[in-house]
Amino acid sequence: MIALVLAMIVCVALGGLVVGFVAVEARRDGRQVLTPEGEEILADARRRQDALLHRGEKAARGTLPNVRK
Repeated sequence: MIALVLAMIVCVALGGLVVGFVAVEARRDGRQVLTPEGEEILADARRRQDALLHRGEKAARGTLPNVRK
């Protein structure tokens, strides 16, 4: 059973490496990896990440004086 699980992990890792290699090569050639809809989803996720980071930093600045008391 352990051998089966290890074999599955190895297969998934190798598949991830192949997909990653193909994506990197496509980016170097100037081709898009994602569809335009996928690129928009990724851009939206990055915008939300920036907003969350800003909110987290603001909350940390507000609580820091209370923690140091």
